[in-house]
Amino acid sequence: MQFRTILPAPQFPFSIKTEDSIMLVGSCFSDNIGHYFATRRFDVSSNPFGVLFNPVSIERAMQFMLEPEKFDKDRYFHKYRDLWVSFAHHGKFSNEIYEDFERNIERQLHDGHEFLQKTRYLFITFGTAYCYKFIPKDLIVSNCHKIPNHQFERTRLDTKQIVSLWKGLISKLTETCPEMKIIFTVSPVRHLSDGAHGNSISKASLILSTEKLVDNTTTFYFPAFEYLMDDLRDYRFYGRDLCHPNDLAVSYLEEKIAESFFDEETFARISEIEKENRFLNHRKFR
Repeated sequence: MQFRTILPAPQFPFSIKTEDSIMLVGSCFSDNIGHYFATRRFDVSSNPFGVLFNPVSIERAMQFMLEPEKFDKDRYFHKYRDLWVSFAHHGKFSNEIYEDFERNIERQLHDGHEFLQKTRYLFITFGTAYCYKFIPKDLIVSNCHKIPNHQFERTRLDTKQIVSLWKGLISKLTETCPEMKIIFTVSPVRHLSDGAHGNSISKASLILSTEKLVDNTTTFYFPAFEYLMDDLRDYRFYGRDLCHPNDLAVSYLEEKIAESFFDEETFARISEIEKENRFLNHRKFR
């Protein structure tokens, strides 16, 4: 008897090699998987704008990496108290010194643009369909930066909005990088601040959107959300907040990624790298 639904690793019509360039953009799940690739010495760029959650913010980041000259500092830069923040970026870019703040974001835009030109595999992870609009600028933000909530309007993106926005971006990406493969995922992180029902609606909107965007030629879907919800399906695989996957769950997802995207040659190379990493990380007794 089997007391668990074990989902097989999906197979794709390509294999990722260690020399391939990989960009990951989206929720914190992108950082988890980006770390997995990076420690195995893939050429990786993980969340150049920092962690992003909603499809509008992720799409906008991709547009700016395609065309950095279109980034409007007047629109996205904002000073709150003594801190400069960017409504297009995560809070890790915030800085009290404007010159350092501006220089860091300009460098990130340049580096993201350069890396995108050579990206072979682009992983996009949607976290939530909810987003916040900064009322004074009529602008959907990537991060509220702890600015008082009365300055924001909360809304939920519907499937039609997401699909329309992303179809245009996919067309631009395939024109610029015709060899690129785009892999969508939906983050398994539970956004219970939206309420249990709200979180379910949000995730459903994201799953329906990716279903309409995937053509299995250029765009694909990796079932990270389904592995947590239907395969593991147990609080043992969550952290103390009961919302984020713990290390064991992330390791399981990494195994599924390897089974899905690596061929025998890549597995052999990764095995060598992991042995080297263990040797380099070995701590001597004396």
